[in-house]
Amino acid sequence: PDRAGRGRRAARAAAVALVVAAAGALVDTALWGRPGWVFAVTAALGAALAARTCTRAGAWWLISAPPLVVAVVTVACEEAAGITTLQGKGLATAAVRWAVDGFPAMAAAEAVLIAVLLVRGVRAGRHGGRKRSGRNSGA
Repeated sequence: PDRAGRGRRAARAAAVALVVAAAGALVDTALWGRPGWVFAVTAALGAALAARTCTRAGAWWLISAPPLVVAVVTVACEEAAGITTLQGKGLATAAVRWAVDGFPAMAAAEAVLIAVLLVRGVRAGRHGGRKRSGRNSGA
């Protein structure tokens, strides 16, 4: 595939990961009022899907995505549920709550993402993932 095709594939993978994680957060918020374990499982699933389909270059930016995605989704869900507000003295308390509520999903997504990328790297190494030069090292 050409560079544009790989870029579109990576964008689709990232979008699917975001939608899967957000769906889990919405289910949790509807059932229990805030993101919880369903969100953690769907965030991990979304991260695995993205890691499985991303390009080698895309893996570097993908590693930083789970904390950002989880933070944004957690804040959005809790704001929509009316649990916290983004103003006044309560903002610092709300930020701590968002971090605590989002941490299981963040940790699960990051761990699964790294595991999938490592497995892909090991498999690529075993199967000659990099094309080797036919030139001698000169030593």
